[in-house]
Amino acid sequence: MNKDIDKIIKKNKNVIVLIALLVVILVCALIISAFKQDRTDHSSIISEDSQGSVTYQREEPKEAEVSEIEAGELPSAEELGALGLNGVIQSKSITEQFNLSRYDEMDGGIRYSYLANKVTSGERLYVYAKAMSEEEYDAMLPTVNIKTGSIGDIDTVYNDRGLYYTSEDAEISESTKRSEEEGNIVIRYGNSTTEILTMQQLMWYKDGIGYTLESINRQYTIEDMTRLAEALIDSAE
Repeated sequence: MNKDIDKIIKKNKNVIVLIALLVVILVCALIISAFKQDRTDHSSIISEDSQGSVTYQREEPKEAEVSEIEAGELPSAEELGALGLNGVIQSKSITEQFNLSRYDEMDGGIRYSYLANKVTSGERLYVYAKAMSEEEYDAMLPTVNIKTGSIGDIDTVYNDRGLYYTSEDAEISESTKRSEEEGNIVIRYGNSTTEILTMQQLMWYKDGIGYTLESINRQYTIEDMTRLAEALIDSAE
C-alpha cells in the first residue's frame, strides 16, 4: 500500500510542485495589489516628464468630523512676549474638527499645528503667526492664483498653489524652479522623498502680526478657509 502511495506521489511530483508554485505567485500578487491600492488611496502619485514637469493625482482624504486627538497646550505669555506676539490670535481648537497637536518657533514666529486624525496621509492644518510691519506683510503676499475677501474689518488674501516637498539633497529641475518663480508652487525641504501636494493659504494682518492659515493635501476653497479663520478668531484664547 505504501509503495503504491509513493509511486503516485513520485508520478505527480511535478504537478504538485507546479500547483504550489502557482499558489505562491497568486499570494504574492494579492499582497502587491493590496499595497499598491493602499498607496493609491493615501498618497500622491508623482510623475515627472522629460522636461522635468511634475504632476500628481490623488483621491480626497477622509478626515474625522470631530478631532481624534486631545488638544495640546498653547505657548505661554513669556514665550509669546519674547517673539513680540503679545495679543496673538491663538486657540486650542479650530472648529471641533481640528485640535492643536503642537506648536514650534519658526523664523522668528510660531507655527501652530492642528490635526483631525491621529494617523494622516499628509493632511496638515497650520497657523503661522509672526510680528511684522504692514510693509513686510504686503511683501510676503503671493501675486498669482489669489482671491481677496474679508472677515469683519480684516482684509484676507487666499491663494491656491502646489507644495513641492522634497529632501534636503534633492536636485530641483529647471521647470520646477520656474514654477516657483512664477508663483505656482512653493518648494520646501526636509522630507525623506519628493511629494507634490495641494496647498491653500488664507493670509491676513492685524495689530502688528501677520497670519497665515495653511491647509496641505486638501482642496479647500476660499469659503472653507474663511470659515476656519473665522472659527479661529472667534475662539481665540
